[in-house]
Amino acid sequence: MRDEKATVRAEIFGDLAGIVLAPTVNALSDRGVLQLFDQSAGWISFEEILNRTRGNRGYLRVAMRLLVSCGWLKQHTDENGEVVGYAWTEEGKIASKLAPPLYSEVTSFIPKALYLSNYLFDASDAVLLPSLQEQGLRAKKHWGIDASKDPVSEKVRDQVCRHLEGVLVGPAMVALARGGVLTRLGEEPVSLDTIPGNREMLQCIFDLLATRGWVVLDQDQVQLTSRGSYAAQIAASYGVTVSYLPTLNSLSVLLFGNARTPRVDENGFELLVDRAMNVWGSGGAHKTYFRKVDEIILDIFNRPLSTQPRGICDMGCGDGTFLEHLYYVIKNCTSRGKVLDTHPLILVGADFNKVARRVTKQTLQRAGIPTYFVVHGDINRPAQLANEFEKLDLDVHDFFHVRSFLDHNRVYMPPANYVPGTRKARTTGAFAHLGEEIPAAQLEENLVRHLRRWAPYTGRFGLLILELHTLSPEVSAAHLGDTPVVAYDGTHGYSDQYLVEIPIFLECAREAGLKADAKYQATFPPSELATVSINLFAAPMSPDVSV
Repeated sequence: MRDEKATVRAEIFGDLAGIVLAPTVNALSDRGVLQLFDQSAGWISFEEILNRTRGNRGYLRVAMRLLVSCGWLKQHTDENGEVVGYAWTEEGKIASKLAPPLYSEVTSFIPKALYLSNYLFDASDAVLLPSLQEQGLRAKKHWGIDASKDPVSEKVRDQVCRHLEGVLVGPAMVALARGGVLTRLGEEPVSLDTIPGNREMLQCIFDLLATRGWVVLDQDQVQLTSRGSYAAQIAASYGVTVSYLPTLNSLSVLLFGNARTPRVDENGFELLVDRAMNVWGSGGAHKTYFRKVDEIILDIFNRPLSTQPRGICDMGCGDGTFLEHLYYVIKNCTSRGKVLDTHPLILVGADFNKVARRVTKQTLQRAGIPTYFVVHGDINRPAQLANEFEKLDLDVHDFFHVRSFLDHNRVYMPPANYVPGTRKARTTGAFAHLGEEIPAAQLEENLVRHLRRWAPYTGRFGLLILELHTLSPEVSAAHLGDTPVVAYDGTHGYSDQYLVEIPIFLECAREAGLKADAKYQATFPPSELATVSINLFAAPMSPDVSV
């Protein structure tokens, strides 16, 4: 069973990578970047690629790093550690001939995939159905790519096929999960005729999943296999990557056009990410890490009442799932939970996004939580959050602060008076803001200052951070079936988010004056491939403050 789950996870990681890499390779090929390498027998400098394509430096750097992370390019660095050139690997030479036309074909499906849920359950689309049927048939035939006895060629063939399938399977799994279909299938076999929606299109989706071995079709009956059952259980894993389809659909513009294309409309609605889907996918992913968080919560709220926080504040509360979970852990499993009538637990959800704030209110109200507030919050401005607390007649220092997968999503603020060259970069990440490249050393300086702004608010009860991280591209390339990092590097890199490796994050926190409690540290997975960390930070406390 363990091997079976590992196989499903590897398939999903390949799907997620394909959702990002197919449009990336297609955009680079259309602009002639791949042809530059074909015309050269050796290294191509980044500056030459930039000059030939007139691309946007920051996003182009993200794109090139993705090709290194998937094992198709190798990179050359100078004495300062800056990547200055690239060259094909053996896998890349094969992929450069095989992938571009197929990726171009499947990338044309992305505009339809944006609305796949509508097409499946709400409306018919005579144009999409033939396309979906054709793509499904091609997937069954391995997209027309002949098998090879050469191990490297066969490896690339499998990789490309997985990428192509991912563009179809990812949006389909999200639509089925959010539409409640996967939940029904998890309980018993389901007749296609009993699923409200477009029967022919649903048939296409299940045919595709049957090809993968996730479902069995018996006439009009659909049943999950054991592998499919596990895939259905973790279908939310697709949510975050699929939510960035609007970004990936605009990738050519971001890479080679107006990188300052609007991110929101006049009503504040986000144009390059499906935020409701993102919140759904993030909320599902959080459940994986709750067990370790619970240990910390149990410790804090089993202390003497006089030394406990008055409540919990979740900056970047998303859909409110995290807050709801923490409340019931405290209520049901701690000494504080036994005296909530005399020592009520106040929950504060803070988020920059209106959709997230609305969903959080609905979540907490539906959960029957008696005392909560939902406020506007900006992770870059903890002092502003303190003002919001004052408006509620609360003290921000009386609360235990938590946040999950938010620090990397802060709006970039150039560090004032920073002198280039005063810091040597340690991270291997590629960073951009509105298309402009952020040098790695400057990004690290920004991270230190960001964390330092929070230090005054963490000394009394601490700051619990769940965070997403990157891996070096060489490590990623060596473990493609073991990590989703390629997909996350793409979606986050193209949307001005800043993933650094776990050791770099911890070093920046120490420099900012935040100390991580080793007792509560955890990484997921617990290996060199860790891309998620949990840390309880505290700043040095004043002598008159006791916990």
